[in-house]
Amino acid sequence: MFEEILDIIWDEHFWLPVEFSWDDFKKTDIVRPQLSDLYIIPLITIFFLIIRFAFERFIAVPICKVLRIIKVKSDASKLCEEIFIKTTQYPSDILMSEISVQTGWSIQKCSRWFNKRRKQSTKASLVKKSKESCWRCFVYICFFAYGSYILIPTGWIWDIKLCFVGFIKHQELPLEFKWYYILETSFYTSLLCSQFTDTKRKDFVQLFVHHILTITLLSGSYIIGHFRIGSIIIWLHDAADYWLEAAKVANYAKHQRVCDTLFVVFALTFLLTRWIYFPVWVLYTWMRYNTELAGHLRSFFTAPYILLGACFVLFGLHLFWGYLIGKMVYKFRAAGKVEKDDRSDDEQSNLESDDGDKNLVMINNSINKID
Repeated sequence: MFEEILDIIWDEHFWLPVEFSWDDFKKTDIVRPQLSDLYIIPLITIFFLIIRFAFERFIAVPICKVLRIIKVKSDASKLCEEIFIKTTQYPSDILMSEISVQTGWSIQKCSRWFNKRRKQSTKASLVKKSKESCWRCFVYICFFAYGSYILIPTGWIWDIKLCFVGFIKHQELPLEFKWYYILETSFYTSLLCSQFTDTKRKDFVQLFVHHILTITLLSGSYIIGHFRIGSIIIWLHDAADYWLEAAKVANYAKHQRVCDTLFVVFALTFLLTRWIYFPVWVLYTWMRYNTELAGHLRSFFTAPYILLGACFVLFGLHLFWGYLIGKMVYKFRAAGKVEKDDRSDDEQSNLESDDGDKNLVMINNSINKID
């Protein structure tokens, strides 16, 4: 019974072109992708979560201190703290008078306490978001650098057709690409797990769908032997992400000019990689030459077509995020600085610092990879 279920799940008619079978993936002198290669992903996902905890504590926190993204200390008052947490962060004049009587403080001192406490909450949130952005920025830079190192010499990114030539019988899987896939898939699995504890974004659902699609694309393309084009897709998406994360850290540190510069670089990179190179070169070549060079498919309901469809869903997300980026660029040109991100964090929208700096850049959401 179990074997029959496995035969249905791994039906060659669904996964592979007509000219190929699972026998073509058996180990020979040519190393090919194996399903068993992916069994280690849960373990490495846990490893990423542990490394992230250590990174945020021992590297990201010192960076936040250097950039002066620090928590603001406030006077201790159990009564004020209880009202702040359980009742309101903005007490009315009547309530403020009652607090003044019960604490023995003047109304002005009570007002200053609540102002400082609100600022403390905002700063604590900024520290949390800064640590998250530092971690993602670090990982994206590492992945993009490593991906560039292994991909550029192959020539695949210049001629996408090479991704399908010799499929799968004559395409050997280099060890560095095997680990590139495993590490990227594990990282996005860790992002999927941590999304529920990270700072909540307004595009939470879009990011959740994005991470699911990413993991599906990475694992699916590896299983059916499309590791070449899959590597290109993940690499070109890595190209923009670290610029955004770096811009957010600069934003939280109130380094306006640095933030604006990084955001402009990010916007240009996003446009070139996800609106031009991805659809015009990668997706077009995949549609045009997949069946011609990599074998004919039995129907549209097959794994390669489903993965291609998932890529178009990702491109739809790119259009959505690109539209929001375009609105920010328009505001940037009009105001001379990057204005509030239309996808800013839920908790940030109701909090402002007491110094009245309403022009603080709020690039508070990530635009992720394969995406």
